[in-house]
This record gives sequence, C-alpha cells and structure tokens, in this order.
Amino acid sequence: MLKRFIFLLPAFGLALPAAAAVIEPFQSKGCRYEGAVGKDGMPQGQGAWACQDGRSYKGGFKNGRFDGKGVYSVNVNPAKTIFIEPFNVNSTKLNKMVLEGMFKNGYAHGHFNVSQNGEALFVMKFDKGVMKEAKLANAKK
Repeated sequence: MLKRFIFLLPAFGLALPAAAAVIEPFQSKGCRYEGAVGKDGMPQGQGAWACQDGRSYKGGFKNGRFDGKGVYSVNVNPAKTIFIEPFNVNSTKLNKMVLEGMFKNGYAHGHFNVSQNGEALFVMKFDKGVMKEAKLANAKK
C-alpha cells in the first residue's frame, strides 16, 4: 500500500495550481497582471491584465501571453486612441467594446463575440490577430 502511495505523490505535485502573483508593470507602463504564474514567474494559467488607459483582459495565459479563452475589453479616452494592426493587446480600434473568444500566443484567434453595453454587435473571425471577417451578430448565415 505504501508503494502505491509513493507513486501517487508525483502525480499530485503535477496537479498543483500555479502560484499567484501581481506583476507591475507588465507588458507596458501603466499595465498590471494579477493571477497565476509559472516557475519562471511569467503569467501561466488564469489571470487578469489591466492598463490605466482602459484596456483589460481576463482569461488564460501561457508563457506570459494571452492564450485560451478570454475576454478583452477596450474603454479608452477617444483623444488617446491608438490604431495599431494587427489586433493584439495594444489595440484600441474597438473602443467601448468587449470581445470574448480564444487567444493563441498573444493574439485573437478564431471566432469572437463582440458586444457593447451588454448588447451583441458582431461576430468576428481573427487569424493570428488579423481580423478576417466581421458579421452583424443577428445576421443570418
């Protein structure tokens, strides 16, 4: 019985959650990360990233980048809007909107539901951060 228990110990160790941390600044001045981190101290697992300019993300991280299911919100001062392509953590093109979908290696990837004030606006498709398609949320296929 003791032999079986000893073999289970490494399996339990692999299942332990990552440590939690606050990293400030993270990615750029005025931005902060709070959540799970890996052994290297980088975001790994579930966490939240928020910037003083109004950009935020809550969801999965891998190797310090957005990865997995997440929600990206943009709520910046229009006078300070920055237009950068492709859509990534610096994007403010979708001001006052919330994008919910999958991220891969730091970029929006796949289908996203886009809403504003809780109302569905668009369904967008991204490929490695570049928007490939946008449809009205209520449009028929």
